[in-house]
Amino acid sequence: MAQYGPALRAYFRKKAGAADAEDLVQEVFLAMQARGGVDGIEHVGRYLFRVAANVMAGRNRPGTWRWSDHATLDELILADECSPERALIAKETLADLMAGLKAAPPRAAQAFILHRFEQLSYEEIAGRMGVSVKAVEMHVRRTMERVMATMEARR
Repeated sequence: MAQYGPALRAYFRKKAGAADAEDLVQEVFLAMQARGGVDGIEHVGRYLFRVAANVMAGRNRPGTWRWSDHATLDELILADECSPERALIAKETLADLMAGLKAAPPRAAQAFILHRFEQLSYEEIAGRMGVSVKAVEMHVRRTMERVMATMEARR
């Protein structure tokens, strides 16, 4: 954050204005946190600015899921007033999902997130990532298999 935050703020000030720059920088860092950090990324700066460009591209697209628009899992659990058992199951399921995503190669995890969370079609993902539709299908399928294997291992 200390290394790339100022450059990201400057980027977003140019693209979206000073009022929204800080929120957009936080979206980038929240997305990176959800990804599990920068481990395994060869060119961190380039990757962060690709995430920043995706944040800008999705900013005004209807139906786009944004990390900052949603409450934390703990807030959702409290708001739902579900049983402690359901809360624990939800936390474990989320932990399994995150572990499966961390175990997946970065591009496979990216394709999975774009498809499952941002609800992009395989064709849109292929265009965005510069790969074939078949490659996107493979990435999503293999990542889902990793997530399911992580969940099965826990049981």
